[in-house]
Amino acid sequence: MNSFKNKSEQWAILAMTIAAAIWGSGFIVTRIALDAGFTTAQILFYRFALAAVFFGLVFYRHIRRITKRDLAAGLPAGLLLFFGFMTQTIGLRQTSPARNAFITATYVVIVPFLGWLITRRKPGLKIFGGACCSLLGIGILSFDGSSGALLTVGDGLTLICALCFAAHFLVLEWAVRKIDTQILLFLQMAVTTVCSLIILPFDGGFRLVQGAAAGDWKAGAAAVLYLALFSSGLAYFIQTSAQKYTTSSKAAIVLAAEALWGSLFSLLFGFEPLTPRLVVGGLLIFASILIVEWPAKKTSLSGSVDPTGLDRERADNAAAAAQLQFTPAPAEPACQTEQKAEDSGSPEIIR
Repeated sequence: MNSFKNKSEQWAILAMTIAAAIWGSGFIVTRIALDAGFTTAQILFYRFALAAVFFGLVFYRHIRRITKRDLAAGLPAGLLLFFGFMTQTIGLRQTSPARNAFITATYVVIVPFLGWLITRRKPGLKIFGGACCSLLGIGILSFDGSSGALLTVGDGLTLICALCFAAHFLVLEWAVRKIDTQILLFLQMAVTTVCSLIILPFDGGFRLVQGAAAGDWKAGAAAVLYLALFSSGLAYFIQTSAQKYTTSSKAAIVLAAEALWGSLFSLLFGFEPLTPRLVVGGLLIFASILIVEWPAKKTSLSGSVDPTGLDRERADNAAAAAQLQFTPAPAEPACQTEQKAEDSGSPEIIR
C-alpha cells in the first residue's frame, strides 16, 4: 500500500512539474495578449470564463449535482484565487515586475508556516530547506540590482497576493478530500470569472486598448485562448488533481518552479539572455525539488523501514486535514493536496 502511495505521489510531482512549465510559458503568452491591446482584467475574465465554460461542458454530469457542501468548499478556493490575482495585478502597478515576481513567490515559504499555524503540524526540515532554497533561487532570477531597496505600497499588496496563493494551496489540500475534483475545478473557475466580471468595468470594460491593430487582436485572442485552455484549464486541473496525493508544502515548492520555466521560455524566445544569474537561480530551484523528494530511510513503529519517510508525514497530514474541516465528516484516507511572468528581464508570476 505504501508503495502505491509513493508511486502516486511521484506521478503527482511529475504532473505538477508540467503545470509549472505551463504557467511559466504564460509569461510569453500573456505578454502577447497585453501587446495586442487586452487589459489585465480582460485577460483574467476571458481566460477564466472560457475555462469555466469548458469545464462546465466536460463535467456537466457532475456539476448538475452541485450541493451546498460543494459550494462551501469551492467558494473559498475561488475567492482566494481571484484575490491573489487581483492584489498581484494592482501591486504590479506600484512596484517593479521583478519585485512583484519575487514577493509573489514567497508563498513557497508561507505555505508550510501557515499550515503549521492552522493545523499545529510542524513541517519537516526538508520542507523548510526546500522552500528556502527555492525562494533563494527565485530571488536570484528576479533581481538584477536595478529594482531599488525601499518597500512600496505595491510590495505590500503583492505580499497579500502571496498570502492568498498560500492559503489557496491549503484550502485545496482540504477541499480535494471533501468534494469531487471536477466540481472543485468548475467552481474555482466560475467564482474567479464572476469576480473578474465585477472589476472589468474599472479596467477597460470589454473594449480593447485604443490603437491595437487587427492582426494584433487575432494574436492576442489566440494568446487568451491558450491561457484559458492550458494555464487556467489544464494546469489547474493538474494542480487540483495532484494535491490529493501530496502535501500543500511540497506542491508549493514544485509549482514555484514556474519562475524558472518563465525564464527558460524568455531565453528561448529572445526576451532574456543566458546569464550566470539564470543558471544559478535555476539550479537552486531544481535543487529545492530534489531536497523535498530525496528519499530518507526511516524506521516505522512496526520495525520495518519506510524508504521515503512518508508514513509519519501522512499520519500527520490526516490529523491536520481533520482540523481543516469546516464541517464534521467521517475519517478518510490521508490524501493530500497554485501565474504569468511579465518582465523585461525576469518573469512576473501571473498564472
